Amino acid sequence: MPLLASTQPTRFVRRLGLHHFAHLRAVAEGLPVLDSARRYLGIDHGHQATTAHQQTVDAVRTVARRHAGMGDWRLIGLRITLTPAGAAPTLEDFMLEQGLDGWSETEVLQMYEDAYPADPRQQRRARLRQRQLALLRSLEGLAAEKPLHHDLVTGWFDEITAQRLLGAGLNTLGELHQLIGRGGRWFSTMPGIGQTKAQRIAAHLRNLLPDLPVQAQRLFRLQAASTVTALAINDPAAVGLLNSDNDLQAIESWIAARCGSDATAKLYRREAQRLLLWLQAEKSRKVLSSVNVEDCNAYMAFLANIPADWISRVRAQPGGVGWAPFRGPLSLRSRQQAITIVASLFAWLQSACYLSANPWVLVNQKLGDDKEQHLLDSKALSAAAMEQILAYIEQQVPSASRARIRFILLFTSTVGLRSAELLAAKLGDLHHEQEGWMLQVHGKGAKNRIAAIPPSALLALHDYLHARGLGDDIASAPAQAPVLASTLDPMSSVGYQALYEHVRGWLSKAIAATALPEKERLKLAQASTHWLRHTFGTRAIAKGVPLDVIQAQMGHSSIQTTINIYGRAPIQRRMDELGKAFS
Repeated sequence: MPLLASTQPTRFVRRLGLHHFAHLRAVAEGLPVLDSARRYLGIDHGHQATTAHQQTVDAVRTVARRHAGMGDWRLIGLRITLTPAGAAPTLEDFMLEQGLDGWSETEVLQMYEDAYPADPRQQRRARLRQRQLALLRSLEGLAAEKPLHHDLVTGWFDEITAQRLLGAGLNTLGELHQLIGRGGRWFSTMPGIGQTKAQRIAAHLRNLLPDLPVQAQRLFRLQAASTVTALAINDPAAVGLLNSDNDLQAIESWIAARCGSDATAKLYRREAQRLLLWLQAEKSRKVLSSVNVEDCNAYMAFLANIPADWISRVRAQPGGVGWAPFRGPLSLRSRQQAITIVASLFAWLQSACYLSANPWVLVNQKLGDDKEQHLLDSKALSAAAMEQILAYIEQQVPSASRARIRFILLFTSTVGLRSAELLAAKLGDLHHEQEGWMLQVHGKGAKNRIAAIPPSALLALHDYLHARGLGDDIASAPAQAPVLASTLDPMSSVGYQALYEHVRGWLSKAIAATALPEKERLKLAQASTHWLRHTFGTRAIAKGVPLDVIQAQMGHSSIQTTINIYGRAPIQRRMDELGKAFS
């Protein structure tokens, strides 16, 4: 019966390299096996060091036996200990102690040997060690391979580490070297490899490829000197529209003038700074006033294929080692958004007379539709999914967390608020009018609107207030209390990240417990807070709510936006009309 894989020792030696012989020489000269294995073999633990050492000894002995005239192969791996009987001083110390300055070298050596006679056994051991070291040097010249950057990692790392590297898509030593050179937490996606293990891997790679140049770790930082621009307009009066001496200041003026929310400002600043970094790194530190049509086309091509070194490492700090302007490749929608924002920046700066021309008006900015997009797919919970998710929540032990997720699901899916709008809402924003309960919302684009609160949403709010200890009467509840509160304090609001994690956590557990088809469960695995808003729009369409009503409730600036997202009503009309014609 074959042994289970887990009982077989890890294989540490596949190809003999210079580092294996360096390890054996160090051990032969008295360095402990563990210390030598850490230094030369990239080993972490004591039991691994023992196994790796023995495998190295066996591999080199095999080479020695294959070559005629190497009958001393048993010396390989033999521990030859030199232990002087007494603590003899060095020759130099002996001369100082005895005051022998001025004596001849022969006389000094004779007196030293008389004072500290050699031990015959130690002399034999020393000669044996010299034979051992000479044998290792001879075998190194015969058998040691020099690792190359295109060698597979499986040849130079133990099999466990090699499998982890392969699992991360690192097939060769060169690919590993390139990844490590990018800095940051390059190992973060590799299970079983933490900071210490990663340092061992990097040190072992340096032993393997000592001649490979250390890659300069690229730092993405906006340099003040590169942003200063000579304004391209000769009319001093025109330049005076902005108090901006450089591109960064001009961008901040644009953001202050055009952005109605912190979220929009963050988005605009990110895209503008990405462009500046690209100009700085790829276009010889060009400034905005020198950008031409060719640069615009080149930037669009760059966005379509982000280089690997422009993608940030996980948890890297902005501006630090391993940080880069992008988190990953951009979707077509993200690329279109980036181009639109950058083009609007140039248009505004030209209107403000900071730029003499806008090259983006001469470029085709439209990328078209994503052929991979499924137009009838919606990021919404089906009626069956919502029913089963709510049933799961009702079965859980009553808690502040359960009360909050129940309210979020029932309220958002029937009112259609954005996450930011729900987080900002206070009980004082709710008003009872003759038409019913209304919520005044300060929404996207800093625009106010009125959102109607249907009876089912009102009931969910009553239950939630009661669970928070605020009674079930909205009119008598504290006006300054948030509509959505912390589970620890009913009067404290929460941030977006807390809301996102709360909803994702509950939905993932609930979806896993449902009896929904596997395809739907896989789709819902991506569900987040924003899906609840889409659930409202989708359900409203299904129930025949007019598009203009949905537009007003959701705060879309144009009814075309509503049609584009929830356009099944026009599709149904199309199907009906074509059905009549071709039945």
